[in-house]
Amino acid sequence: MSRYDKAQTIEELSPEAIQSEVERILASEKFARSKRLRSLLRFTVAQTLQGNADTLKEYVIGTEVLKKPDSYDPRSDSLVRVLASRLRVKLKEYYSDGGSEDPLVIEFPKGKYVPRFQRREHLQTEIERKLRARNAYSRGKFLMMNVNISSLNEAAEYFEEAIEADPNWAVPHVCLAKVYALQVLLGFRRPREVWPQVRTHADATLQLDEMSSEAHIAIGMVYALFDWRWRDADLHFQKAIERDSYSGAGHVWRAIAVLIPAGKIQEAQEELRKANELAPAPFRAEGTALAHYFAQQYEDVLRLAGQGSDHPISGWMPWLRGCALIGLGRTPEAIELLERLHREEPQRMRVASTLGFAYGIAGQPEKAQEMLAKLRERRANGAWTGNYEMALIETGVGNRNEAVVLLHEALREKEPFVAFLGADPRLASLRSMPKFGGLLRRVLGTDESHGHVVGL
Repeated sequence: MSRYDKAQTIEELSPEAIQSEVERILASEKFARSKRLRSLLRFTVAQTLQGNADTLKEYVIGTEVLKKPDSYDPRSDSLVRVLASRLRVKLKEYYSDGGSEDPLVIEFPKGKYVPRFQRREHLQTEIERKLRARNAYSRGKFLMMNVNISSLNEAAEYFEEAIEADPNWAVPHVCLAKVYALQVLLGFRRPREVWPQVRTHADATLQLDEMSSEAHIAIGMVYALFDWRWRDADLHFQKAIERDSYSGAGHVWRAIAVLIPAGKIQEAQEELRKANELAPAPFRAEGTALAHYFAQQYEDVLRLAGQGSDHPISGWMPWLRGCALIGLGRTPEAIELLERLHREEPQRMRVASTLGFAYGIAGQPEKAQEMLAKLRERRANGAWTGNYEMALIETGVGNRNEAVVLLHEALREKEPFVAFLGADPRLASLRSMPKFGGLLRRVLGTDESHGHVVGL
């Protein structure tokens, strides 16, 4: 509930008071001649007061209120939606005219069939609600740019506030989906718990704005990195590109989340080149460097990492520089860089795990095990810590069986980097293991766009 009006509840509204309001509305001239609107209002209010709000779907209303046959299909008959829209208009007319002094207000949020009841003194004007939504959104967008744990958490609260204030505005829904996706991608929250929330708010966006390119990107990320439904993911990224042809974002995420996992590195790099020719997109530079890293083009990674980013995701470019240095065999330089990054931001598990991996391959198993112990302690204290990160450290010290067990857990938890099992150079020593091949097949499946298993 809103940070501004958490006290705004309806428990003090008795069923009798609500029913009295229904009768006032039905006695008005605006509802006198509309039998269907009268029936719809009576039915939905009665079901809500009886605790049956969850049953108020198009089919139920069609068969119970409009007396449609059991074969009624809401997909081919839009009468319920049309009637609900007319009811919203009529209620708005009633409260702006004859019902302007009524003690409480009954309204139906757009796209829903469950009535909402509010005392008039608690009811904000439409302009006030929209202004509150815009202010909350603006604050959330500002916080989102900081891309750290606390800022993203606070940004999510403000986007939730904006949604509550103006449920019919699509923008805060898609921003909340993006925040949740970032929290997963950066390792801040447990993926299997958060990916469904990304989907929920992306779907809500498309219900309000079917042309939203950003919503299709968010859904594409869910299909790719949570469901491993690669063709569906690619379809949504293509839709994002169609709906915003001058934005590079759809190209960036198609490259990262579909083409790279499939081992189609050259195609991914071509997609990223297209993105570079369009309007700047978040994660564009990082995605380009990531594609070069997975192609083992380490000198190109160092070149890009040295240029920085026009929209830096904190820590990614320096982290990728450390990965590239390891790939080039310059492990002492990598350790020096990663140790500095870890001191600056110890909560960045991607840096911590790569540092542990570097210790392992550099013949410093004690330091690697010390880093692994820190990650386990972090998890024991309730902070999310990815299994993929711990598997990297086990790989570095040569504990291949332990690493595969952890990767199996990473797969079960739907950790995003599982999609890159076949491309990540740090896992090269595991690729001859049959169990590792089994993990790859589970992720990549038999989808036509991912019909081969990279690295086997």
